[in-house]
Amino acid sequence: MTETDQPALISDDQSVFTWAARPSSLWLLVLGLLAFRLVWLVFFSELTLAEDEAHYWEWSRRPGWSYATKGPGVAWAIWLSTSLFGHSEWAVRLPAVLASAISTLAIADLARRAFGDRRVGFFAGAVWQCLPAVGITSVLMTIDGPYLACWAVACWAWFRASRERWRPGWVIAGLALALGFLFKYTIVLLVIGLAIDLLRRSGRERRPLGGGVLALAVACLGLVPVLIWNAQHDWVTLHHLLGHLGVRGGEGVSETSGGWSYDPKWTLEFIVLQTAVTGPALALMIAGIVGTRRSRELPGFMLCAAAPVFVFYLLVTLLTPAEGNWAMGGFVTLCPLAGWMVVSARQRRVTWLRLVWGASAVTGVLALLISPGASLAARTPWLGEKIPVHRMMGMREHAQAAWELGERLREETGRETFFVTGHYGRASQLAFYLPGRPTVYCAATAIGGSSRQYDHWAETDLSRADVNARLLGRPAVILTGGGERLQRAWASAFGSIEDIGPLPGEPKANRTTLIGLDCVGFARPGVARDNAGAAPSP
Repeated sequence: MTETDQPALISDDQSVFTWAARPSSLWLLVLGLLAFRLVWLVFFSELTLAEDEAHYWEWSRRPGWSYATKGPGVAWAIWLSTSLFGHSEWAVRLPAVLASAISTLAIADLARRAFGDRRVGFFAGAVWQCLPAVGITSVLMTIDGPYLACWAVACWAWFRASRERWRPGWVIAGLALALGFLFKYTIVLLVIGLAIDLLRRSGRERRPLGGGVLALAVACLGLVPVLIWNAQHDWVTLHHLLGHLGVRGGEGVSETSGGWSYDPKWTLEFIVLQTAVTGPALALMIAGIVGTRRSRELPGFMLCAAAPVFVFYLLVTLLTPAEGNWAMGGFVTLCPLAGWMVVSARQRRVTWLRLVWGASAVTGVLALLISPGASLAARTPWLGEKIPVHRMMGMREHAQAAWELGERLREETGRETFFVTGHYGRASQLAFYLPGRPTVYCAATAIGGSSRQYDHWAETDLSRADVNARLLGRPAVILTGGGERLQRAWASAFGSIEDIGPLPGEPKANRTTLIGLDCVGFARPGVARDNAGAAPSP
């Protein structure tokens, strides 16, 4: 990139942002955050696994080509971490911490190369860490942290390959896209953005498409395990995704549902949620787009990478509500523009932007401290009840109470107790926290709910004859929602049931515990499969 491609910065005196210009500053930031999070998770964290974290851990106990709702990336990452460090909360969450460091380094180096200024790189990485959503995904093991790291590495490698002619960048970009797809399918929208960037530059500068085509071809490798698994499981992931969009034929969408309907609130909520996800840093990003508009290269590449994901989910809101974190990848390449604006505002003494950066920094500190602080605040008598962190602090007590109840039933009946729930998240949490980590069953489908990953594992699929045979006559501890309808559904699988109310540590309202005696099986007439998991012939 030539100097004329870049927006000019007013020269800075030696006293301003001197520390940020040092090569070591970024590493100190990244390693400092990494050390803080690891020390807290390993030695001080009281937070038990959230439902999704526990469910992904359940996946990792059964490594496969893919899973019902997501690709295999999150399961493989947790499997590797727990294989090395054991089955603990911090080992499950370690990949999220490492992914946060990787994404910060990639964003910072992308910004440094794009603007030719180490200070811009440092503040781009700092802005990324100031986003409230990043503060959460850096300590909780969801698909978002690793997926965002793959997004950032792909953008960094693509920029180097296309602007600096660094040939290995094409392969690295393709591999990052492939790996990112295994975590979250949304990264396909980045592929679209990079393809647009490739065509835009090729048409203007008459450069060959070979390197970019190679990268996009390598990215297709990520499709292979997902396609193999879905071909073997009736394309369940496709039905799940269509269900998210509210499209007829999707999971949970009735074939007789009405036509298209739209609520403007869906779009408005999505736009508002982007502010919640990013905090004040969103203003820096927008200012960066405006401030670099005269550049031939910036913000061209950054917007090509970011725009498709925002446009797509805005269109999704015409069909159904969209969650705030769904478009998080788009902010990866907007952070370099925000980093440039931080440096530019300081040099040009733009007061309001300096205030916005200050507010962003405060937000970043609060995001960093939100998990440790919430644990402390939850124990404060006058504040604790108002903080929902109890959902991630009571599972040890809850699982212990369930285990003791199960032991009492075993002694009374002389039969081994099993544990079953109506929700995949609670089943996974119990599987992690019950002594010995036994098999826990999820009967969501059997009691009238949606299909879950538990329905695709041979040892937990409650429509299989062999699974039901193992459970016949045994007592069960049942964790479920309340209501007569659910109780009737559970009663059909047992000789008798008794509602004993919520167990200690129950993290959710309107939940109860049932004792089921003399299990008669969950497979419904005409639906039960044979031991291979296939429906019987008519």
